[in-house]
Amino acid sequence: MNRRQFLLAGALGAVAPRAFAQARRPTIGMLSARSLSESFYASGVVQRLAELGYRQGGGMVFEFRSADGNVERYPKLARELVDRQCDVIFAIGPVHTARALRDARSKAPVVFLAVDYDPLEKGIVTSLARPGGNITGVYIPQAELAAKRMQIMREVVPAARRFLVFVDVYSADQIGAVRKVAEAGGVELTVIEFAKPPYDYAGALEAGRRAQVEGLIGLASPVFAGNAAALSALLLKHRLPGAASSVPHVEAGFLISYGADVTKVPRRAAEIGDRILKGGKPAEIPVEQADEFELAVNANTARALGMKIPESVMARATRIVQ
Repeated sequence: MNRRQFLLAGALGAVAPRAFAQARRPTIGMLSARSLSESFYASGVVQRLAELGYRQGGGMVFEFRSADGNVERYPKLARELVDRQCDVIFAIGPVHTARALRDARSKAPVVFLAVDYDPLEKGIVTSLARPGGNITGVYIPQAELAAKRMQIMREVVPAARRFLVFVDVYSADQIGAVRKVAEAGGVELTVIEFAKPPYDYAGALEAGRRAQVEGLIGLASPVFAGNAAALSALLLKHRLPGAASSVPHVEAGFLISYGADVTKVPRRAAEIGDRILKGGKPAEIPVEQADEFELAVNANTARALGMKIPESVMARATRIVQ
């Protein structure tokens, strides 16, 4: 049992929610792109719920469903949660989770943690200030972060003229912002699209090397996140620097990451859920945007690649992995 699984076991093993302590056991549902042990967003929500007093076996029923990155599974899993008559359902990850619950006509309040989409642009809510309906939550502005990641990589590898970008169904909305930064800086992109897991990263990187790419710009996707360790190993094999969307990727071996603080965003989603369980109305709870971001650098990877990270980047780094 690894540390995350241990913490989750503790978090799931105990919550008597205060709002329901004298009434009945609440049922909390969660629809996620990945399993609890794999998703730092889903596990972060569970851990914060535990701190707030919601634990499995302590007066709460927890219903968890994971699509394991398979887009086709969301509708069935959403219907299962709706049938369980949950008191609140968390939609963790891509827009497919929130859409599936909406299409299943969930009457339960839904709290989304939009990892890779804008809920207003996707029509999940009609207003950020007053979402309306039975849904609200937190979102990460991934397109903007992807563009910033591209800018940082240009500082790290200033002589580079071609970068590799992987795209899948979850990250497709982010590529436009990266293209704009690349075009403005006279940089070319080699874009490789993946259809269904498992993705052929080895073949894609071989194609990238033939195109003479000089680094990888990572986009946010639950599938890419689940394969971070394998991807970082392949990047090291090809001696390519990689920029990722979150600190856990850097801990897995990517050179740098720039993205939302993955410890803070899940906590806010859990706190919104707690507010709803205590009587708050989702329609009147504003959607929050992640506003705390981290720039991380893996010093070991830099040494292995024979690279010196510019002082301008190191001075802004919020975390350095040794």
